[in-house]
Amino acid sequence: SSVKSVKKAFSILELLTGPAASDRGLTLAEISRTTGLLPVTARNLLKTMEECGYVRRIGHGKYREGDKCARLFQLEGVLQRLKEVADPLVRQMVQELGESVLLVSIIHNRRVELLRVQGPQDHMIDPQWYANEKFYQMRTTRAVLAWLNDEQLTSFLSAHGLPTTEDWPECGKTTAGLNKQLATIRKEGGCHDIHGGQYALAVPILTASNQVAGSLGCYASCLRTDLPRATGIFQMLHDCASKIQTEMTRQPSSC
Repeated sequence: SSVKSVKKAFSILELLTGPAASDRGLTLAEISRTTGLLPVTARNLLKTMEECGYVRRIGHGKYREGDKCARLFQLEGVLQRLKEVADPLVRQMVQELGESVLLVSIIHNRRVELLRVQGPQDHMIDPQWYANEKFYQMRTTRAVLAWLNDEQLTSFLSAHGLPTTEDWPECGKTTAGLNKQLATIRKEGGCHDIHGGQYALAVPILTASNQVAGSLGCYASCLRTDLPRATGIFQMLHDCASKIQTEMTRQPSSC
């Protein structure tokens, strides 16, 4: 069964993030009248959401969405834009390369596969279950972690703990070991090694402000890939990531 107080809180958030609030905000009376909530109920909900960072007061007795709420909507917009921009560029790369390419991001401390374009030689039907269980092993995860800021990395580690010896032996189950591995990834511009009989390659996708938005990854079988080819794929991933970053800075055309 639904929780009425949560539904009421969302009705307020929808109002505060809608065109009615704009930049001027809304008074308690306006929120109460529009949502149909009693003033005392609306006030208590607003106070709680303000304490949590999802609502903020502006001026005298007016409310609008808080920083956390704004960041959530911004994140959703950035990721949607990232996927739209990356899709044709990744498909073109897969057509030229013949290998599968992934677009991955970390959303609320979870590895999320935004896009997978399957190559003709890749016969993995549904590999995501393994990637979700063994996310520290995934080079696409590591390529994002290496460019997270200290606060973001701390949050991720608080949610998942340090990688196990099985998942990332080079870290030695220590923070210092993990930081050393992440520094190496940053220095090398991404991940470029062999894992499970495949060249595991991944590079970050950075925004104009040098924030990491996601990563591009390719896992090419060693049976059909030698070191020079793997190095070429790594460069292709970087080129594709650079094109995505350039396109992300452009304003989408309006129709």
